[in-house]
Amino acid sequence: MAKWLIRSKKLTHVDYSVDEISQLIKPHLPITLPITVPRGDGQFTLSRIKIVIPKHIKHIQAELLGGLEITYLGNPIYRAHLSIGVNASPFYDQGNKSVTLQELSITHIELLQDEYSILKDTSNILNALVPSPVLSMVTGTMKTAFNLMTGTTAAGANAYFQIYLSGSKQKILDYHQPQLEKIIKDLVASEDMSYKMKIDDWQERLFIKFGNKVEVEDGQIRFKF
Repeated sequence: MAKWLIRSKKLTHVDYSVDEISQLIKPHLPITLPITVPRGDGQFTLSRIKIVIPKHIKHIQAELLGGLEITYLGNPIYRAHLSIGVNASPFYDQGNKSVTLQELSITHIELLQDEYSILKDTSNILNALVPSPVLSMVTGTMKTAFNLMTGTTAAGANAYFQIYLSGSKQKILDYHQPQLEKIIKDLVASEDMSYKMKIDDWQERLFIKFGNKVEVEDGQIRFKF
Protein backbone atom coordinates (compact mmCIF):
# COMPACT_ATOMS: atom_id res chain seq x y z
CA MET A 1 0.00 0.00 0.00
CA ALA A 2 2.77 2.43 0.99
CA LYS A 3 4.68 1.68 -2.22
CA TRP A 4 1.57 2.44 -4.25
CA LEU A 5 1.01 5.73 -2.40
CA ILE A 6 4.61 6.77 -3.08
CA ARG A 7 4.54 5.78 -6.74
CA SER A 8 1.19 7.53 -7.27
CA LYS A 9 2.57 10.68 -5.56
CA LYS A 10 -0.12 10.50 -2.89
CA LEU A 11 2.59 10.04 -0.24
CA THR A 12 5.32 12.63 -0.83
CA HIS A 13 7.07 12.77 2.52
CA VAL A 14 7.34 11.56 6.11
CA ASP A 15 7.97 14.02 8.95
CA TYR A 16 10.04 13.57 12.10
CA SER A 17 9.34 15.94 14.98
CA VAL A 18 11.90 17.67 17.20
CA ASP A 19 10.96 15.29 20.03
CA GLU A 20 11.55 12.23 17.85
CA ILE A 21 14.96 13.50 16.73
CA SER A 22 15.87 14.35 20.34
CA GLN A 23 15.07 10.80 21.42
CA LEU A 24 17.45 9.45 18.78
CA ILE A 25 20.28 11.66 20.11
CA LYS A 26 19.74 11.13 23.84
CA PRO A 27 21.29 7.62 24.16
CA HIS A 28 24.60 8.89 22.71
CA LEU A 29 25.16 11.50 25.42
CA PRO A 30 27.24 12.46 27.32
CA ILE A 31 30.30 12.75 25.05
CA THR A 32 33.67 13.83 26.51
CA LEU A 33 36.23 15.43 24.19
CA PRO A 34 39.82 16.49 25.02
CA ILE A 35 40.93 20.12 25.14
CA THR A 36 44.61 21.04 24.73
CA VAL A 37 46.11 22.85 27.72
CA PRO A 38 49.81 23.83 28.00
CA ARG A 39 51.34 21.42 30.53
CA GLY A 40 47.88 20.61 31.83
CA ASP A 41 44.74 18.67 30.95
CA GLY A 42 41.35 19.78 29.71
CA GLN A 43 38.08 18.30 28.55
CA PHE A 44 34.70 19.37 27.29
CA THR A 45 31.75 17.14 28.14
CA LEU A 46 28.69 17.53 25.95
CA SER A 47 25.77 16.50 28.15
CA ARG A 48 22.61 17.75 26.45
CA ILE A 49 21.37 18.94 23.05
CA LYS A 50 18.20 21.03 22.82
CA ILE A 51 16.79 21.23 19.28
CA VAL A 52 14.45 23.95 18.07
CA ILE A 53 13.04 24.32 14.56
CA PRO A 54 10.88 27.43 14.12
CA LYS A 55 8.44 27.05 11.24
CA HIS A 56 9.85 29.96 9.24
CA ILE A 57 13.43 28.63 8.96
CA LYS A 58 15.02 25.99 6.72
CA HIS A 59 17.67 24.67 9.10
CA ILE A 60 18.04 23.07 12.51
CA GLN A 61 18.83 25.24 15.52
CA ALA A 62 20.43 23.52 18.49
CA GLU A 63 21.74 24.54 21.89
CA LEU A 64 24.59 22.35 23.13
CA LEU A 65 24.97 22.27 26.90
CA GLY A 66 28.13 20.98 28.52
CA GLY A 67 31.01 21.56 30.87
CA LEU A 68 34.59 22.72 30.31
CA GLU A 69 37.12 21.61 32.91
CA ILE A 70 40.84 22.44 33.12
CA THR A 71 43.12 20.60 35.55
CA TYR A 72 46.79 20.82 36.44
CA LEU A 73 48.53 18.02 38.35
CA GLY A 74 45.08 16.59 39.03
CA ASN A 75 43.78 19.83 40.55
CA PRO A 76 40.77 21.57 38.94
CA ILE A 77 41.68 25.20 38.28
CA TYR A 78 38.84 26.13 35.92
CA ARG A 79 35.37 24.73 35.51
CA ALA A 80 32.37 26.17 33.74
CA HIS A 81 29.08 25.17 32.17
CA LEU A 82 28.69 26.40 28.60
CA SER A 83 25.89 27.03 26.14
CA ILE A 84 26.90 26.60 22.49
CA GLY A 85 24.53 27.63 19.70
CA VAL A 86 24.68 25.65 16.46
CA ASN A 87 22.85 25.91 13.13
CA ALA A 88 22.98 23.07 10.60
CA SER A 89 21.08 21.56 7.69
CA PRO A 90 20.27 17.86 7.22
CA PHE A 91 21.55 16.09 4.12
CA TYR A 92 20.65 12.64 2.81
CA ASP A 93 23.61 10.75 1.41
CA GLN A 94 21.95 8.31 -1.00
CA GLY A 95 25.18 6.39 -1.56
CA ASN A 96 25.69 5.63 2.14
CA LYS A 97 21.95 5.62 2.95
CA SER A 98 22.57 7.94 5.87
CA VAL A 99 21.52 11.38 7.11
CA THR A 100 24.28 13.82 8.04
CA LEU A 101 24.50 17.48 9.02
CA GLN A 102 26.01 20.11 6.74
CA GLU A 103 26.40 23.90 6.52
CA LEU A 104 27.31 24.03 10.20
CA SER A 105 27.73 27.39 11.89
CA ILE A 106 28.34 28.20 15.55
CA THR A 107 26.31 31.20 16.68
CA HIS A 108 27.62 31.61 20.21
CA ILE A 109 29.66 30.08 23.02
CA GLU A 110 28.56 31.50 26.36
CA LEU A 111 29.31 30.95 30.03
CA LEU A 112 26.51 29.82 32.32
CA GLN A 113 27.00 31.16 35.83
CA ASP A 114 26.09 28.49 38.37
CA GLU A 115 27.46 26.55 41.34
CA TYR A 116 29.50 24.31 39.03
CA SER A 117 31.63 27.27 37.98
CA ILE A 118 35.04 27.72 39.60
CA LEU A 119 38.19 29.73 38.92
CA LYS A 120 41.09 29.33 41.30
CA ASP A 121 42.76 32.52 42.50
CA THR A 122 46.47 33.20 42.01
CA SER A 123 47.66 31.49 45.19
CA ASN A 124 45.62 28.36 44.47
CA ILE A 125 46.90 28.19 40.89
CA LEU A 126 50.48 28.42 42.11
CA ASN A 127 49.76 25.69 44.66
CA ALA A 128 48.48 23.50 41.82
CA LEU A 129 51.38 24.28 39.51
CA VAL A 130 54.32 24.02 41.89
CA PRO A 131 55.09 21.43 44.59
CA SER A 132 54.80 22.95 48.06
CA PRO A 133 58.54 22.69 48.94
CA VAL A 134 59.32 24.72 45.83
CA LEU A 135 56.41 27.09 46.38
CA SER A 136 57.80 28.06 49.77
CA MET A 137 60.86 29.47 47.99
CA VAL A 138 58.84 31.42 45.44
CA THR A 139 58.60 35.13 46.10
CA GLY A 140 58.44 36.34 42.52
CA THR A 141 56.18 35.82 39.54
CA MET A 142 54.67 32.71 38.03
CA LYS A 143 57.52 32.77 35.54
CA THR A 144 59.93 32.30 38.45
CA ALA A 145 57.87 29.37 39.67
CA PHE A 146 58.11 27.67 36.28
CA ASN A 147 61.86 28.34 36.20
CA LEU A 148 62.32 26.60 39.55
CA MET A 149 60.07 23.69 38.67
CA THR A 150 61.21 22.96 35.12
CA GLY A 151 64.54 24.68 34.60
CA THR A 152 63.02 26.59 31.68
CA THR A 153 60.89 29.64 31.17
CA ALA A 154 58.05 27.38 29.92
CA ALA A 155 56.89 30.38 27.92
CA GLY A 156 53.76 28.76 26.48
CA ALA A 157 52.50 27.51 29.82
CA ASN A 158 53.46 30.74 31.55
CA ALA A 159 51.55 32.83 29.01
CA TYR A 160 48.52 30.57 29.33
CA PHE A 161 48.37 30.62 33.11
CA GLN A 162 48.91 34.37 33.20
CA ILE A 163 45.34 34.59 31.85
CA TYR A 164 44.14 33.24 35.18
CA LEU A 165 45.65 36.18 37.03
CA SER A 166 42.95 38.42 35.56
CA GLY A 167 40.31 36.50 37.48
CA SER A 168 38.12 36.47 34.37
CA LYS A 169 36.35 33.23 33.44
CA GLN A 170 35.45 34.83 30.10
CA LYS A 171 39.10 35.44 29.11
CA ILE A 172 39.90 31.77 29.66
CA LEU A 173 36.88 30.76 27.60
CA ASP A 174 37.98 33.20 24.86
CA TYR A 175 41.36 31.45 24.75
CA HIS A 176 39.76 28.02 24.31
CA GLN A 177 36.95 29.13 21.97
CA PRO A 178 38.77 28.24 18.70
CA GLN A 179 39.43 24.74 20.06
CA LEU A 180 35.82 24.34 21.16
CA GLU A 181 34.56 25.42 17.74
CA LYS A 182 36.87 22.92 16.03
CA ILE A 183 35.93 19.95 18.19
CA ILE A 184 32.20 20.68 17.76
CA LYS A 185 32.60 20.93 13.97
CA ASP A 186 34.70 17.75 13.89
CA LEU A 187 32.12 15.95 16.03
CA VAL A 188 29.22 16.98 13.80
CA ALA A 189 31.17 15.91 10.70
CA SER A 190 32.09 12.54 12.21
CA GLU A 191 30.44 9.24 11.40
CA ASP A 192 29.18 9.07 15.00
CA MET A 193 26.81 11.97 14.30
CA SER A 194 25.36 10.53 11.09
CA TYR A 195 22.22 8.40 11.07
CA LYS A 196 22.32 5.21 9.03
CA MET A 197 18.94 4.17 7.67
CA LYS A 198 17.91 0.73 8.92
CA ILE A 199 16.93 -1.96 6.44
CA ASP A 200 14.96 -3.84 9.12
CA ASP A 201 12.66 -0.86 9.78
CA TRP A 202 9.91 -0.90 7.14
CA GLN A 203 9.57 2.90 6.99
CA GLU A 204 13.30 3.42 6.63
CA ARG A 205 13.52 0.55 4.13
CA LEU A 206 10.92 2.39 2.02
CA PHE A 207 12.97 5.56 2.21
CA ILE A 208 16.12 3.69 1.20
CA LYS A 209 14.27 2.48 -1.90
CA PHE A 210 12.25 5.58 -2.82
CA GLY A 211 13.60 8.54 -0.83
CA ASN A 212 15.79 11.23 -2.36
CA LYS A 213 16.36 14.06 0.13
CA VAL A 214 15.89 15.32 3.68
CA GLU A 215 15.01 18.94 4.40
CA VAL A 216 13.65 21.18 7.14
CA GLU A 217 10.10 22.38 6.48
CA ASP A 218 7.25 23.59 8.71
CA GLY A 219 9.22 22.96 11.88
CA GLN A 220 9.86 19.29 11.01
CA ILE A 221 12.64 17.15 9.58
CA ARG A 222 11.02 16.11 6.29
CA PHE A 223 12.03 12.93 4.47
CA LYS A 224 10.94 13.38 0.86
CA PHE A 225 10.10 10.66 -1.67
